[in-house]
Amino acid sequence: MKWFSFWRRKERRDISSAEFEAAVNKVISADTVADATREVYITEEGALNLTAVWACVRILSETVGTLPLHLYRRTERGRERQYGHPCHRLVQVPNSHATRFDLMHHLMISCALWGNGYVRIFRDRHYRPERLLFLHPARVEPLLTDNDELFYRLDTGELLPNDDMIHLRGLSTNGYKGKSPIAVHRDNLQLSVSAQLYGKRFFDQGGNMSGVFKYPSTLKPEAYQRLKKDLLAQSVGLHNAHMPLLLEGGMTYERISIPPEDAQFIATRKFQKTEIATIYGIPPHMIADLERATNNNIEHQGMEFVQYCLMPYLVRIEEEFNRKLLREEEFGEYYFLFGLNGLLRGDAKTRSEYYKNMNIVGAISANEIRALEDMNAYEGGDTYFVQMNMQTIKHAIYGEENNAG
Repeated sequence: MKWFSFWRRKERRDISSAEFEAAVNKVISADTVADATREVYITEEGALNLTAVWACVRILSETVGTLPLHLYRRTERGRERQYGHPCHRLVQVPNSHATRFDLMHHLMISCALWGNGYVRIFRDRHYRPERLLFLHPARVEPLLTDNDELFYRLDTGELLPNDDMIHLRGLSTNGYKGKSPIAVHRDNLQLSVSAQLYGKRFFDQGGNMSGVFKYPSTLKPEAYQRLKKDLLAQSVGLHNAHMPLLLEGGMTYERISIPPEDAQFIATRKFQKTEIATIYGIPPHMIADLERATNNNIEHQGMEFVQYCLMPYLVRIEEEFNRKLLREEEFGEYYFLFGLNGLLRGDAKTRSEYYKNMNIVGAISANEIRALEDMNAYEGGDTYFVQMNMQTIKHAIYGEENNAG
């Protein structure tokens, strides 16, 4: 104990104010450098702070949510819509508080951000689905056993079989779990965040560039503190933007940072918007990037959006619903199908030419055209015609004599 007291007395000494100030400045400088160089970690929900990510996710989820989803039954004459089937009603009203739009919206948002969308299926005693529960992707973990059986483990510890979970899977490398676009492209998105923070700091500081103040002689500590306080008060903040600085004692100012226009600040923001649109496969003009868009190509880009961007998601949803909502004896006879006519029909002139050409070759009838345009059918509109004064197909095949007989 005496040795310890002697050691403490020997090591303890008073420090000067200059040493204390230097130590404090060292700590402050170290924290400042760490804050300036620390990378921003982008989470899936945090990525929504980026305007382009928000726009892409919103477009994907809301577009799929607005598409009608029909249940069909194959017949000898083609197919018939099944409005009275329990699965049709389940998709329209998945639970007590959600609609079909909410169901598709949830699946698409989860898949676009986390790479996986989950909906749990509750069944009745006849093994028919009766209720759907939306699950956050963070609550579910898919597990593939050595016997090639897929299960889903919930955060509650419950283990669900594959048949009781609707799983909208994004791009996957193992076949049973999708990869998060945010996680895969996190480094790319960090550049967008950095550009966004740079612009925020630039304008928060009144648009003033950083630099150095040169003084011909040495300042006393009191004068240095006063000058530092006055310069910050004059230069920082939007209310001081573009205000001239009052320098005294022969002091001069020299700017050392690169202006935003020289650093291609605006071009970087535009490039990142295009990059994010590329990640999600969305035409740039749909997220307000009209730099290369024209009136002639926007319509075709819209159709490409449906064919190459939406279609893979829609096919996955249809196949999941067919496999897990329909019973085994119904599979193959019944099937779900999205209605895409509203997205693919183009403008009025294009639709008119398409319908006319299909009608005069006997491919579609007048009532089928009216159905595509959400118009009521009329009596006699189910007859098919071919060219040659718009005669019926039966008349063209059998002739007038056979037709009369």
